[in-house]
Amino acid sequence: MELNEYAAALRRFWRIWVGSATVGVLAALGIVLSSTPTYQAQAEVFVAGTGEGTSGAQFVNQRVSSYPQVARSRTVLHGVIDDLGLRESLTSLRQRIGATNPPDTSQIDITVSDSDPDRAAEITNAVAVRFGAAIEELERPVNGESPVQLSVTDPATTPSTPDFPVPALILGLGTVVGLILGAAGAILRSRLDTGVYDADDVRAVWGHGEEPTVHAAPMRRRGTPMTARPAQTLARQLELLAETGPVRVLAVPPAPRGERRVRAFLQEVAADLVEAKVAVGLTDALTRRNDCAVQLTAGSPAAPMRDWRRIARDCTGVVLVAERGRLKRGDLAEIRALLSTAGARPLAVVLLPKGRARTDEAPPVTAPRAAQPSARREAGRALAGRR
Repeated sequence: MELNEYAAALRRFWRIWVGSATVGVLAALGIVLSSTPTYQAQAEVFVAGTGEGTSGAQFVNQRVSSYPQVARSRTVLHGVIDDLGLRESLTSLRQRIGATNPPDTSQIDITVSDSDPDRAAEITNAVAVRFGAAIEELERPVNGESPVQLSVTDPATTPSTPDFPVPALILGLGTVVGLILGAAGAILRSRLDTGVYDADDVRAVWGHGEEPTVHAAPMRRRGTPMTARPAQTLARQLELLAETGPVRVLAVPPAPRGERRVRAFLQEVAADLVEAKVAVGLTDALTRRNDCAVQLTAGSPAAPMRDWRRIARDCTGVVLVAERGRLKRGDLAEIRALLSTAGARPLAVVLLPKGRARTDEAPPVTAPRAAQPSARREAGRALAGRR
C-alpha cells in the first residue's frame, strides 16, 4: 500500500482507530484510578578506601561494582526488619529494594518503594546504614581494619509525589498504544474490505472496456457545497447528452431493496434538471413516446433478461445507484456482466453517502401524459408535490 492508500484507510475507517484510542485512554485512566500510589525514596552511600596513597582508591574501584548485591542480602534485610519492627517477609522486602553503582563512581544508590512515603524514607535509611556496616565487616581481614569505609552522604527524605502511577505518562502511553492498534486495525480492515468507495474502486472492478462515469459523494461532513452532490453532477451529464437528442435513463440499485433510495435520488436529479430548464419526466417504464428531453426511470436489477435486452434497445444508458461502501465489488462485477450480456450501455455509477431515504423524499413516480402541454411543467408540479 502507498501512503495515500494508508491515509484513505484511516479516513474511511476512522471509527476503528478513534474507538481504539478511546479504549486505550479509558484503560489507562482505569489503571491510574485503581492503582495504589507507590513512593520511592533514595539514599546515597559513598565508598572510600582507608589505605594510603593510590592503593586504597584502586581497591575501591575494583570492588565497588560488586557491592550493590549486598544491599539486598539476608544479612542486611534481617537487620532492617529487626531494627524497624517490620511485619513482612524477607522476600517481600527484597522485591521493593534496589541498589546501583553509577558508572565511574564510588557511590552506591539505594532505593526503596513503599505505599507510605514516610516508611519508604525510613526503610531506605535503615538499609543504607546496615549496608555500610555489612560491607565494612565483609572486607575486614581477620586481624586488622577494613580497607573501605562507607558513609551515608545523602540520606533519604520523604518523597512528595508518587513514583507510580504517573497519570500523564500512563494516559499518554494508553493513547499512543490505542492509536497504533487502531491504525493497524483500520488498515487491516481496509485490506479485507470489498466495498466500493470511489472511482478507483469502480475502475478496478470494471476493467477494460466502456467505463461508466463515477459520481461519488465526497467523504466530508455536512455542509458540502452543492456542486459536489452526485445528483447535480449526474444532472449536468444528462443535460449535455440531451443537447444531441432525447435521453432515456434507467437507474437501478445493486439489489431490489434499494429501489426506494433510487427513486429519491431521481427526484433530486429531476429537480436539478428543472432548474437547468431541461424538460424531464419521471416514468414507471421506459417508452420511446415521450415529450421530455430527459426521461428518468427506476428499475430493478432482478428483471428478466428479455427485459434487459429491451432496455438495452430503448434506453440511452443505465445508471447504477448505490451507497458508498455497501456496494460490494462482487455485486458490481455481476452488474457489469449483466449489462455486457444484455448489450446495455453503462452510463454512470453513483455512490451515495450511507443513510436511509426519508419517506417524503421518494413519492411514487408517475408517467407524464402524452397530451400534457409541457413535460417540464409536469415535472415541476411533481417536485412541488414532494415538498
